[in-house]
Amino acid sequence: TVGQPALFRHPEPRTVAAAIAALGPGSHLATDADNTLWAGDVGDEVVRRAASPPYLPWRHGDADFEWYQAEMERDYPRACQYAAEVLLRTHPDAAAPAVRSAISARVQGRKWLIEALQSAIGRGVHVWLVSASPRLSVEIGAHLFGLPGCPILAVDCLAVDPPRFAQPVPIGLGKVEAWRERGLPMPDLAL
Repeated sequence: TVGQPALFRHPEPRTVAAAIAALGPGSHLATDADNTLWAGDVGDEVVRRAASPPYLPWRHGDADFEWYQAEMERDYPRACQYAAEVLLRTHPDAAAPAVRSAISARVQGRKWLIEALQSAIGRGVHVWLVSASPRLSVEIGAHLFGLPGCPILAVDCLAVDPPRFAQPVPIGLGKVEAWRERGLPMPDLAL
């Protein structure tokens, strides 16, 4: 229809799997995590868990899931950063089991894609996970869904009061900036 933007069509899984299979040893692949590697958003699960009784290891009031959901529509980068702030409001060792449980309950791995990436890693392809979610939640997701040890670019909160983040923050075009900042070669394939 005239005046309407063209919709991007996601490639079929077999097309993506074939592109991954074509990568040789030493190739670089960058993949998004949330709603790509797995169906769901691991940052959402951090905030949801911290805002829900019994709250532990967080305290009541450490997170506001309703505000976060609304902020995802108003200011997506700020919402992503908020999820990383929430993680920093308790010790990571205490947060990890709660986050693992929340992700396990609500997020599903995309088995076909994970298997294609595991095969690529086995062939010597360098697979990087690039995410706008907090690092700890992406690490947990990677471990749960069979990609432990993959290098990760994710949101790192350095301080909560006032909020301070490692730069560039890998959200939107910040993902490309974070990749370049680390001096990584142009990916041969990006998902």
